[in-house]
Amino acid sequence: MKNISILVTSLLMVVSCQKKELQKENLSLNLPKGFEQTLIYASSTEGNSNGGMNDATEVKYRVDSVDKNSNYYITGEIMRMTFNQKMFGEEIHFDSRETSNTDDDGMGEEFKPMINNPFIFKIDKFGNILEKQKFTKEAADESALSQYNIIPFAFPRETVEEGFTWNVDTSNPVIKSIMPVTSNFTYKGTKNNKVEFVINSKMQGVEGIMKDTDIAGKYFFDSKTKALISAERNMPVQIGGGTATFSITPKIEGFN
Repeated sequence: MKNISILVTSLLMVVSCQKKELQKENLSLNLPKGFEQTLIYASSTEGNSNGGMNDATEVKYRVDSVDKNSNYYITGEIMRMTFNQKMFGEEIHFDSRETSNTDDDGMGEEFKPMINNPFIFKIDKFGNILEKQKFTKEAADESALSQYNIIPFAFPRETVEEGFTWNVDTSNPVIKSIMPVTSNFTYKGTKNNKVEFVINSKMQGVEGIMKDTDIAGKYFFDSKTKALISAERNMPVQIGGGTATFSITPKIEGFN
């Protein structure tokens, strides 16, 4: 009887190890040459006592080539930008496709050189930038381009399994010096052909003005190509209350 018990325990341990082994995955891009995807980067506020705002930037990506080391040469192009704000009794509206906008601050003039101006960059198979984004025409400021990549963050190089976590500096380069952001990513596994990640971030506040802010969200990728399916992050708005939402979604073909 004792020998049977030991045998059963051993078999259960073998099965358990096999299941854990099946959950391990190497995360890397598998996009073919010519792959195209248009992503819409959007943000909005809701429930703020001072008013609200929303903006969206539409960026089209194309994989121009893939070299023998699985590095990707990509062309991106900002196709459209919109911004709407109604705060403190003041309204601002901007749409790069419209000729009439209520943009008294000249924000539209700042954005115009970036729109329909292709930029090129190079990434490795994990999504790390090897050659920074650069406009093909010299008429625009390139500092804001670092936020535009065909995937929103780089995958870890090592083999992962469910529950694997890693930390990344995800600060916006423009405000990194005053409000740095550190993020903790967790691989949640693959289900229904979707790879899921959970992100928990902390944005450092400004002394006397803002406290540290916690940001939480989820990302989903196609299990075969690792192309982005959806991304969303949410954070509380400290001044005026409410919630700010940041999302990235692929544009559905045929919709303007």
